[in-house]
Amino acid sequence: MTRWFAGPAFLIAALPFALAWFLAGRPVPLADGVGGAIPCVSYTPFRGNETPFEESFVARPERIEEDLARLAGEGIRCVRTYAVDQGLERVPEIAARHGIRVLLGAWIGREAAKNRIQLETAVRLANAHSATVRAVIVGNEVLLRRERTADDLARDLAWVRARTSVPLTYADVWEFWLRNPALADAVDFVTVHVLPYWEDEPIANRDAAPYTVDIWRKMRETFPGKPVFLGETGWPSAGRMRESARPGRIEQARYLREFSQLAARESGLDFNLIEAFDQPWKRVSEGTVGGHWGIFDEARRPKFPWTGPIAAVPHWRLALTATEIVALVLFAFAFGPALSVARWLALGVFAHAAAAMSVIHAEFLVAASRGPLEWAIGAVGLGLGLVLAALAAMALARGFADRPIPPTSDALAWLARPRWTSLDRNLTYALIRFAFLFAAVVHTLSLLFDGRYRGFPVAGFLIPAAVFAGMAWLGSKRRDAANDPQGWAMAWVLAAGGIAVATLEGWANHQALMWGLTALLLALPWLNLRRAPWTR
Repeated sequence: MTRWFAGPAFLIAALPFALAWFLAGRPVPLADGVGGAIPCVSYTPFRGNETPFEESFVARPERIEEDLARLAGEGIRCVRTYAVDQGLERVPEIAARHGIRVLLGAWIGREAAKNRIQLETAVRLANAHSATVRAVIVGNEVLLRRERTADDLARDLAWVRARTSVPLTYADVWEFWLRNPALADAVDFVTVHVLPYWEDEPIANRDAAPYTVDIWRKMRETFPGKPVFLGETGWPSAGRMRESARPGRIEQARYLREFSQLAARESGLDFNLIEAFDQPWKRVSEGTVGGHWGIFDEARRPKFPWTGPIAAVPHWRLALTATEIVALVLFAFAFGPALSVARWLALGVFAHAAAAMSVIHAEFLVAASRGPLEWAIGAVGLGLGLVLAALAAMALARGFADRPIPPTSDALAWLARPRWTSLDRNLTYALIRFAFLFAAVVHTLSLLFDGRYRGFPVAGFLIPAAVFAGMAWLGSKRRDAANDPQGWAMAWVLAAGGIAVATLEGWANHQALMWGLTALLLALPWLNLRRAPWTR
């Protein structure tokens, strides 16, 4: 037994984690994009918590000026808008000053009165800025949302055509053009959206660029008398996997670079990227990925260069520093008794693993949290995980208590008290175990029944799952999960749900697979029981 090996053990344990962060930050070679190959980008001016759903919001002209100047400085000479209110009616005027042309969108929805205002304003702007407005896009994915019929849209297009000579089009996902081919007679060119990530059968990132070009060719063959414009294409830089389609910084750069190469070789392929700047408000309806389609982040910084290698985690030094600080704090909780060399090494590895998972989960929360409630829940979960890691580090150094962790009913009884009393360590374990078990069950059921836009917070649950599974194994004689019918029921729901999530998402989705394994690990203390606790 010794104390002097604590420092060397911490440093030795740090090495593989430092290497992991270094490798995550190492630039990866990718094919270069084609210089000046961004003919147009989608533009909306919202920042932070601003949203188009707040009808009173109006973007200041100064902001639009700043944004369009930023885009013009990057050589972008066209923007696509989606509505002509909330300040966006100033875009044609401001764009003209920066040499930018505009695909002017009129938002069409269920309400006829609002539609008429959009159409009237679009006509006025198109006629007033005919040298700047390339075309008017009458409606965006209206058929996809099932808010109007193709006949309704044809009438809207005819109404606009009678009042302006600017070219007209309608924009929707490519399948909806195939279902409504007659609508092509009402437009000057067909505008299709091809987003490989959002396909009903998602396309893997490495196959996505050729897939998009193939769809464009198919649409050109379907509508031989009309030009086909690719009105939206892109790839998200953050969010959950859909089958084998993985968002990410490298994945976004790979798709856009490869697509720019293919588009440059394809005669007649004109396109618009979605989108200029990340739009956090889209996370409300589309989950984390919704807010991360921009080629610039919310702060208007480019996410990646168009040539040269790219790192998945460019801030790896900061992540490594945070990992080491948290690991050192956790390791300090265990310092005191003289321990064997093996025990010090185990403590060092555990402290670094818990710290790394905490840093990764904090990044997940930054990308995914959409408001004060989600931030609060995320912060509480992160804090509970760190408290548990500190308790586990102390237990590794000093040994586990002989008494079993109290059942879930005791934790619930303590929470139900009018005034919370002091906690001993075992009841603290019970409360934290219940919190993570309950949260995992809720999230797993949400993934099963409404999972399209929900992520997989594996890093936030993996260490608690490992701690409680380890405690159940090391202290098997205590039978921590015995006499706990509530915990037993939740654990079996979690285990079954985790398996179902991994199966339904597809085995190519390694994020879903990791969530399923984490769910099983968290449920493991109860799965070890041969019979339900209430049958004993």
